[in-house]
Amino acid sequence: MTSVPAAQAPLSLLTFAPMIDSETSRLLLAHYAISYQEEPHVFAWGSILALWRAFTVRVPVLYGQGLRLAGPRAIVDHFEQSCPVERKLIPARMPLGIQVDADWDLYNGELAAYTAVVAYFHLLPHRDIMMEPFFRGVPPGEKAVLGGTYAFQSALLTLLLQLSAPKAQDALTRIRMIFTKTDARLAGGRRYLAGDALTLSDLSLAAAAAPLLLPEGYRSPIPPLERMPPELTAIIAEMRQHETARFVQRIYAELGAGG
Repeated sequence: MTSVPAAQAPLSLLTFAPMIDSETSRLLLAHYAISYQEEPHVFAWGSILALWRAFTVRVPVLYGQGLRLAGPRAIVDHFEQSCPVERKLIPARMPLGIQVDADWDLYNGELAAYTAVVAYFHLLPHRDIMMEPFFRGVPPGEKAVLGGTYAFQSALLTLLLQLSAPKAQDALTRIRMIFTKTDARLAGGRRYLAGDALTLSDLSLAAAAAPLLLPEGYRSPIPPLERMPPELTAIIAEMRQHETARFVQRIYAELGAGG
């Protein structure tokens, strides 16, 4: 991957590390071969720091050398302009370009939202297993000051995501539908979702599905499978039976080999 020591990194990626958009940004920067230093921060506090450093409350944000790119799509739009042809993620040829844009909406938009609801609904009640992921990698001073705010962060995420048992069940149903639809697209050994090369379709799917698959190479802080509540381990076991799961693992393996 392309995260490097701070002294060597011209760019910084300010994140709330468990966010799907943070993982999407990591995958994008690895693909584009961009050196950066990740700066994980406590939820909500990271938005305040982003406003101070990059004039945006959106997290993640890539900044430095005059850049202020808020969110993974801004990263794509910027680096697609200058990257080598073989690293471009949005095909110029139609209708592939239209398909990739639609997949971005489906995976980074819909699937990521449903995944967050399911994962957080099952994980947030378990402070004992979530404290470490929430504070992994944050500056020691920040952890010392904000380490006792888990209840507030949990309540804020619950409010923002409007978590409830019915909503989590509906989200899981929709996840199953998207996985089944994606399985059908991958039928017959198809190597990529759009065309014959890696595109934004593949990366957006991989990042959005990863919390429910835990592929090797997944970098977001999350409790290990053996510590997760049984309801969530059962969901992960189910999702791993899909062809989509095998596809996501291969995408992670490719990025790990080439990043």
